[in-house]
Amino acid sequence: MTAPDTLPRVVALETYVRSVLASEAFWREHFGLEADGPLSATFTVRSAYEPEGEPIAWRLLPGAQPCGTRGPHGLLPSFRIDDFGRARGYLLARKVPIVFEEILPGLKLLVFLDPDGTPVQLAQPTDPSTWDIAERRLLRMRRRVDPAPPGPLQPGPLDEITIYTPDITASVRFYRDLIGLSVGLSFFGHVHLVMANAPLVLRGNNWRCKTPGAFHATEMVLAVPALDALRERLEKAGYPTTRVWNRVTVVDPAGWRLHFVP
Repeated sequence: MTAPDTLPRVVALETYVRSVLASEAFWREHFGLEADGPLSATFTVRSAYEPEGEPIAWRLLPGAQPCGTRGPHGLLPSFRIDDFGRARGYLLARKVPIVFEEILPGLKLLVFLDPDGTPVQLAQPTDPSTWDIAERRLLRMRRRVDPAPPGPLQPGPLDEITIYTPDITASVRFYRDLIGLSVGLSFFGHVHLVMANAPLVLRGNNWRCKTPGAFHATEMVLAVPALDALRERLEKAGYPTTRVWNRVTVVDPAGWRLHFVP
């Protein structure tokens, strides 16, 4: 396995929004997030795997062109929560769209949409031995009722990053062989890769973005130890890059922009 100090590291998430002020208000009201300063559109988030490590910047960028796709697609940051039912009840009561939810052995998760239609995931790790299939069945039948607690929800640290891809084989080759991520667990059509401070999960999907290439959703910025060598490797493999100052951008096999800095 690749040494942790040579793996790419997530240093920022960048989410395109139509209105920075409206988006900041949404995250403050429902999740208790506060921007880093009065003139900033950036939140500070921590990795669940490096709680005392360098923080990750979550930037809100103007100019979003929402694609109209309601299903989970693109890149999803996933944040830990302590109580799935509390989060679900709160979001439903406030009519925040939940587009996917699941209860599995060891995990409860839901995906909701922000005001610009960008998907974000909340995940509660659980004890697999306590899994009750009846609870999952109730959820699937839409008969589960959760109380609506007062807010905000105040999610925990960044738990993982998911990228939905229509060609999981091509995406694995891209992130493993070109970007240099180590491969971890693979099951149920999910491939887990390892970054220095967070897992990256590749998931096959049937949801397609209706406006590919438009500025919307969330993009990831990775710090890499050898930026020039990475750019040369990508170009040689047929992935054109652009460079602005010390930042290199490429489009991955699923059609999503990915950024690198030294």
